[in-house]
Amino acid sequence: MVDNISPLTSNNTSNQNDQMNTVPVQPLTTQQCAPNFDNYLESYLQNDSTSEFNESALLFPDAISIVTHYLKLPTQLLLVNSRYWAAATQMLQQIIPSTLSSKYLLSYNQETLFGRLSVINEAELKLADGELTKYSDGLLILNISPLLVDPNLWFMLKSVLQRGYLQASDAVNAEKIKQVLPDLTTQAINTKIILVASRLQLEELIQIDPEYSQVTSLFCELAGQVPVSQHSINAIASYCHRAASELGIKPLEQSVLATLLDFLSVQCQHQQQLLFSPELIQQTLQYSSLFNDNNQVTKEDLIAYFEEVEQAQSLARKYSEQSLIEGQVNLQLSGQKIGQINGLSVVELLGYPCEFGEVFRISASDMIGDGEIIDVERKVELAGNIHAKSTLIVQGYLNHFFSHINAFPYSCNLVFEQSYQECDGDSASLAILIAVSSCYAQFPVKQNIFVTGSLDQHGNVLPIGGIKQKIEAVTRLFELDLLKEPVLIVMPKANQINLTLNIKTLALVESGKIVIHAISHCHQAYPLLLNKTFKEVLDAINLRIETAAKEEMDETSNSLFSRLIGSIFR
Repeated sequence: MVDNISPLTSNNTSNQNDQMNTVPVQPLTTQQCAPNFDNYLESYLQNDSTSEFNESALLFPDAISIVTHYLKLPTQLLLVNSRYWAAATQMLQQIIPSTLSSKYLLSYNQETLFGRLSVINEAELKLADGELTKYSDGLLILNISPLLVDPNLWFMLKSVLQRGYLQASDAVNAEKIKQVLPDLTTQAINTKIILVASRLQLEELIQIDPEYSQVTSLFCELAGQVPVSQHSINAIASYCHRAASELGIKPLEQSVLATLLDFLSVQCQHQQQLLFSPELIQQTLQYSSLFNDNNQVTKEDLIAYFEEVEQAQSLARKYSEQSLIEGQVNLQLSGQKIGQINGLSVVELLGYPCEFGEVFRISASDMIGDGEIIDVERKVELAGNIHAKSTLIVQGYLNHFFSHINAFPYSCNLVFEQSYQECDGDSASLAILIAVSSCYAQFPVKQNIFVTGSLDQHGNVLPIGGIKQKIEAVTRLFELDLLKEPVLIVMPKANQINLTLNIKTLALVESGKIVIHAISHCHQAYPLLLNKTFKEVLDAINLRIETAAKEEMDETSNSLFSRLIGSIFR
């Protein structure tokens, strides 16, 4: 098959792409490294911040529409997908009319729902009604957790909803009573049930009962993260004011609201998303008020709370930092090295409530071979499948540029230095590419640069996770006095919107100590790390291959000439 592209057109396109990818990348400004909600808050305050907003109507309009229609339909069950019980209950409280009797149950059991049978005497039984009977024409809002802990409870509830009445055998103690149980079939149960569950809990319910949909139901969901807009800022700021009032805290100032919104944005690690968790907001305000004796929360109180919580969760991170201070981890933070580069990773520990970033070394050494990148981590089973996939993508991308050579004469040994536990992910792809390219071309890599980013097989730099933790790992190197001179961080451009850096990191960016470059193609990284364009790197590798081939031919010719002379004058 022949491509319908002339060589001239193809070369022109390639040249245009090379020119685009070698245009100098401008470093990010401080304003680009963190969210800013000042304009939204000013508009909120101008519109009289003391007025009450219907937060749910602003945050979850689609869910409100579903719930409103559900209340008017004969449908028995509504599934509300929400990570937070408080967010769901707040939304429902603002929709369910006061004329409709309703009850919210976070914890319950068989007796709570179906009642209890007790023996008065040999001829008389007493049935204490459960909530299903008490709210026969009303509404029960249930957290799904007790149904998952005791699946039998779900099947009993499902049966009641299907048949429309209770059986005395559903009540607690019914199986122990030998007398004839009362007939309850004439008492219709018209209770409407709303189940609040996370997505994982709904999946567990499906595993318990694949036919749970036999009960007619509707479904709606509340997003844990809400997009930043004037409406969402108004709603969340209004809720913060209301929560402060309920906790006996004086009205919040604009600086406090701004700090709270920054905090909610950090939880999403997204400049245009906010986490709406009533539980978290209430906990933050309540804890922060402990730093102030005047029933008031200030910006400084919030910062003190954040720092205290961070310190309480920092033991594992401090052990990592201690190893850096003591020199137990080898880091090269200045000068230049061939085939060595500083990568950034995120450490996740089982049972640990938070993650933190770490700097690690990637090194590559070349040898005679066939173009294979020998991934040592994968060979010794210390790396997962995603990591293996990323290494193969890098190998394929590089080898693509040497398809004119019958056999690429070099291979490369790749090592994540001082890695003693399993790792996975593809965020080191860009760093691997640079290390291997440096090794093949024999061009040194600057050691005051930190690199993170994934790659596709066309060289595009793709977004990765944990960009905040990774960059703040570099900030800690300054705090530990391991770094004094300015450093550069290379990251995916697509992750720019995920930058929610802390105050210390922003100060270093502002002072020029940390310079962040966001790139979209791997070619843009070469001038930053190697002071060479990608074309210059390829030319150097080709020249090295040609030189090696010529030397091999000369050795072969000399060996053949020696054998001929030896045979003549034997």
